[in-house]
Amino acid sequence: MVVNRTKRRIVPAAVRWRRDRAGETGGASHIVPAMLRFLLVIAALAALAFIAVTLFAVAAAGFALFFGARKLRQRLAGAKLKRMKQARPADPLEAAWAAAAGEADWAVSRIAAARTSCARLIAIADAEPLAADAVDWANVVRRRVPDLVAACLEECRDATASERRRNLDDLVESLERIGAEADRRRDRFREVRVSAFTVQRTYVEQRTRPDPLG
Repeated sequence: MVVNRTKRRIVPAAVRWRRDRAGETGGASHIVPAMLRFLLVIAALAALAFIAVTLFAVAAAGFALFFGARKLRQRLAGAKLKRMKQARPADPLEAAWAAAAGEADWAVSRIAAARTSCARLIAIADAEPLAADAVDWANVVRRRVPDLVAACLEECRDATASERRRNLDDLVESLERIGAEADRRRDRFREVRVSAFTVQRTYVEQRTRPDPLG
């Protein structure tokens, strides 16, 4: 009977020991996933913070670049205007061409072509006072180009950026029309003019023509 009591006491003690060991193992197994979840949350928060800081830095750099470029354009425009004022030609026509090219800087070549056409016609008018067609348009160029440019710049004084661009585009188109008319009148003058070169060539041809009588 003693043995039986001892066995009954030992068996529950062994069971309790195994249960205690199982409880300790189970608790450890619960702690590890919890720590992993905590570390993952920390890593995710760090990644989000890094992304936020990066986006903020990129946005700040973009704003700085935008405003820096804007200030640079303003400084360049101011320097260009200052140079134009300091080197203002005495001739109102030359001043008008320079002002148009300085304001509509994207159309400098177009303005230069119109300017060259008008300069060629003015040279003809100055050399040939009786060439009424050339003299008439040369006077129009001398008078109207400065007035046209001055009126356009006055219109652009309080205009928005889009209005200013449209006004300057219209100015360039008008100057090209004036230059095209100068080319037409120059061509007409050259068609009817008997140049000194033509006279000399005619003389040489007549003197070097073979004598039909031998």
